[in-house]
Amino acid sequence: MANIKARRALSDLFKVGTEIRFGPGDNPGDPPKCEKGPFVRDSGERLPPTEGQVCMWITPADPLQREQAMREANAKRAASIVRAKRDKDSEDHLTAMAFIADMSDETLVTYVLIGNGNIRMAAAEREVLARSEWKEMPAYQDAMRQFEGMDGDELEGNEEWQALLELDEKYGAQVNERQEELEATEREMLQFTARNDRAAVEKMALNKRSELAASSVFLNEYDRWMTHYACREFEDTSKLFFDHPDEYSRQPAEVKELIASALLPYIADAGEAKNSPGAADGSDSSVQPSEPETSDLSTHVGQTG
Repeated sequence: MANIKARRALSDLFKVGTEIRFGPGDNPGDPPKCEKGPFVRDSGERLPPTEGQVCMWITPADPLQREQAMREANAKRAASIVRAKRDKDSEDHLTAMAFIADMSDETLVTYVLIGNGNIRMAAAEREVLARSEWKEMPAYQDAMRQFEGMDGDELEGNEEWQALLELDEKYGAQVNERQEELEATEREMLQFTARNDRAAVEKMALNKRSELAASSVFLNEYDRWMTHYACREFEDTSKLFFDHPDEYSRQPAEVKELIASALLPYIADAGEAKNSPGAADGSDSSVQPSEPETSDLSTHVGQTG
């Protein structure tokens, strides 16, 4: 028993979170009251809840719960991709094809090109870096780092800095030029394919669209589980308030909004899940492209690695 008390005392030393309360309105017929703490007197003592109030403790999920949320979200993402690509009667497949079916050949080609943009840029960077003139790239990067944190006045007139900027612009121009060449080649290939076998290009677009939709599924499921783990009983914060994320999902909008508001200060990185290995690239657009893709991309010596 003493060990249990010690573990709880240790946990309390690092306890972070916010109390929220839900209760009846002040007068009959008033909407329920949703309040966010802290509920503390001037003396530092906690204000006890009033009759009928429901108290909840909102705290960030722990690392194991975060890992479990990632697994649940990855499973949902994988299922969405499989349905979209293989089950022609599934909602995932029909929704993706409805987006693609009415595209003109040129719009379809542009959509696939947009989806492959990161791949072409990475290929362009590799090819440029393989050129002999950039064999000293690590040295250029190290040289750039010595200027980090310096303001414009300090950098103005610094010959070494100016020389590095010129190298940066030269490298970026070469990468963009090569990326445009790769894009032009890929566009010609896709246009030829679309004229002779549109279904093949539609399949490429379907794959891109499926990945994008699955990325959204991943993020929604991850957020659902992370919020579920964040809701704890106030009297014993080791216990979850809801039995399952589905129970949280069924709560009124006012309840979910207050929970989200209380949890927001503890979310260190909103892009954490999206940038994880399990999440698909979400750079694709949910709107059909109407203009050919442009290549106004900048690459910096100090950021290349």
